[in-house]
Amino acid sequence: MLTHARVSMASIMGSALSKASAVLLASISLAACGGADPAPADEPTSLQAVLSIERMEDAGHASTSSASAMAQFVVLPADANADETLDAAGLRSQLPDRRGCSEVAADMSPRGGAAGSPSLTEQLELLEAGEGSIQADGTLTRLALNLFPSSGSASGVIYTTPDQSAPLPPDARYAIRATGSYAIPPLDIQQDAPGTLRDVTVGGVPLERATSVSLGQPLDITWAEGEHSDRVFVELAGSDTTIVCNFADEDGSGSVPSALTTKLGSDSVRLAVHRVRESVRSQEPTRAEALILETMVRFDFELTSTLHVD
Repeated sequence: MLTHARVSMASIMGSALSKASAVLLASISLAACGGADPAPADEPTSLQAVLSIERMEDAGHASTSSASAMAQFVVLPADANADETLDAAGLRSQLPDRRGCSEVAADMSPRGGAAGSPSLTEQLELLEAGEGSIQADGTLTRLALNLFPSSGSASGVIYTTPDQSAPLPPDARYAIRATGSYAIPPLDIQQDAPGTLRDVTVGGVPLERATSVSLGQPLDITWAEGEHSDRVFVELAGSDTTIVCNFADEDGSGSVPSALTTKLGSDSVRLAVHRVRESVRSQEPTRAEALILETMVRFDFELTSTLHVD
């Protein structure tokens, strides 16, 4: 997993699982706590459902693949900016919107948060949300309750797959279900996962056989084209420098410019090629429930390799 300063699947699986007792729950219910004033009765509150499914495979099959999932449900007052609040709390990954390549800070990566996010004036409390599961390709995976790692922005509990060997396949229909709680209504969220990256080449060499990257030379990367709405992120992470590129999946190719590869001063770099699919949906409240439901389901399927720098 990529390492960064924000809350990530890797840090949750490492520190949180050792602290918490497993409970079969669906997802996270977060409510703004502290001195925040309640929303007016005639203004609906906002339930932000943020669901992340991640798979990681070694291109050379030197290690076994891993997969994990995390779900977050954030209840916010009507006057709160959901994007800014989730970003500031480190509860949602931020992907660079601009196409092309750039050198980024250590905490900005396809699985990292956005650097420079505004800070919260009130801490968010992570609450339980009832029992639930993720079902994909006929296999049911229960979610477990874990203590949320200590943070200045949020506290409470978090819900994930029990480990990083969950049966979360590519190219399948996912159903994420929650029984709900006093704060969260029952939910049934359906979403299709993308396929894995195929036929990936680096500098004209299949990724599984690629061994090196040339310092100060363009690095061309190709893959079998995907859906027009998906994105491919390429990350080159050295000891001191991280380069992230954002390409359209349907293009099937992209290039890291020589002006950036010349900054790769370490002996080796970790290359990660991500296929990312995000789906955002909004459901207006009925008269019976003054609650706006917004869901974001994010799939991140990754191929990795370690390359020498020549």
